[in-house]
Amino acid sequence: MSNITIKNFSFRYEDRSENIFNNLNLDLDSSWKLGLIGRNGRGKTTFLNLLRNKLSGTGIIQTKLNFSYFPIEIKDPKNITLFELQNQTGFEEWQLRRELNLMGVDPDIIWQTFNTLSGGEQTKVLLALSFTDKYSFSLIDEPTNHLDEKSRLEMVSYLKNHQSGYILVSHDRSFLNKTTDHILAIENTEIHLYQGNYASYEDTKNKRDSFNEAKNQKLHSEISSLTKSARRVRQYSEKSEKQKYYSNHTNEPMGMFDRGYIGHKAAKIMKKSKNMERHINQKISEKKDLLTNIEKAPDLKMNFVPNYHDVLLEIKDLELAFGSKKLFSDLNLTIHNHGIVSLEGRNGSGKSTLLHLLLKEKTEVKETGKLFLTSGLKISYLPQSFSKYHGSLEDFSKKEKIDYTMLLNTLKKLGFPRENFSVAIEDMSMGQQKRVALAKSLVEPANLYLWDEPANYLDVFNQDQLIKLLKRVQPAMLLIEHDQYFIEQVSSSRIKLY
Repeated sequence: MSNITIKNFSFRYEDRSENIFNNLNLDLDSSWKLGLIGRNGRGKTTFLNLLRNKLSGTGIIQTKLNFSYFPIEIKDPKNITLFELQNQTGFEEWQLRRELNLMGVDPDIIWQTFNTLSGGEQTKVLLALSFTDKYSFSLIDEPTNHLDEKSRLEMVSYLKNHQSGYILVSHDRSFLNKTTDHILAIENTEIHLYQGNYASYEDTKNKRDSFNEAKNQKLHSEISSLTKSARRVRQYSEKSEKQKYYSNHTNEPMGMFDRGYIGHKAAKIMKKSKNMERHINQKISEKKDLLTNIEKAPDLKMNFVPNYHDVLLEIKDLELAFGSKKLFSDLNLTIHNHGIVSLEGRNGSGKSTLLHLLLKEKTEVKETGKLFLTSGLKISYLPQSFSKYHGSLEDFSKKEKIDYTMLLNTLKKLGFPRENFSVAIEDMSMGQQKRVALAKSLVEPANLYLWDEPANYLDVFNQDQLIKLLKRVQPAMLLIEHDQYFIEQVSSSRIKLY
């Protein structure tokens, strides 16, 4: 096995004044199954591109490994899948079929055009491609977005049983826990290596943060005490300085007032006080240097307006069919004016279609059964796709009739970079577009929320903010999600489609 050795490595983009990474030193074994985690925009994809030699910085990245990357860009989706992939990377058909068999996927799908494959099939084919060369080291960037629970479990099994090491970027905690044995955590401009899966890292980090918070609290108390001491010394010094003047000795005859003696005494006191103040300020500075910067998630708010009706949505024995294809049947659920109901099921089972039906959007599905939605409800919809969102944030807020200042404040809390406030939505990254869509839904007043896969493209930091908010508010919500940790944390009831 080979290693990836990184020494004294720093990197920043030309249009930025601060480093993304500063003086990295890492020694990574290629047999390790590494999870790469960190906040959106902190450099996860940048780090993978540095390893691939797509970017360069100062310092050393040394390895004999060849890297494969997921996902490659599909240039002609109408091409036969096998031919399209072979046009971009060198491999034999049997190598791709071998990996698809290991994944439990019918290898004959490679003879379909790429655009006719389902989203899950496309993901699996591209992941299999990254392992066709047994001597390459796979860099896997966000493989679980939009995958249903069954597909995620299939991918977990594939990666667990694979002998090769890799670096995996994901925000799905359950997925990381099952597929990694080491964690690379981007913290500020550094990358720290932890042994164990995500749960082990989280436990270590929580203990470290608790220790640092207690230390910070003690240091703040000491700094406050020293600051008060410095203020008292300064006041004493100023008082002695005033003693030099006769106006402060009016009870003494002029002849008894010895300006030289009093001035000399005041100067000595002043000098001693200044030295004491300088010494105290030095101690304050030293204490401040010992403070640890602990990044905390600011609390989010949502403009939930509880409706006076107890039942907002009631579905009984509902069946949806698309032509002759039945999507689901016998669906029964009730949403009250408080409480989150999660709707779970495989991709293509009709979950998103149901949301479009509730929004009274034109669909070609046939429905039977009872579907009652309280009239006059203000509904906030968080879609999977943001293709309809475009233009500047200010124009977007006007179009959506939401408060522009509240939108920006919510984005700031979500860690959205301020320098991107002026970027058109269609030119933002998927993670940034997702936060815009989420901020919109949080800001607009609503009695009922229809959220379609909110955890996708959100880092763990943002997910925790959202989980904390939903637990506290318990809004009326129909939630579609595949991230099992997120579902378990926020749902008051769970409905599964079969």
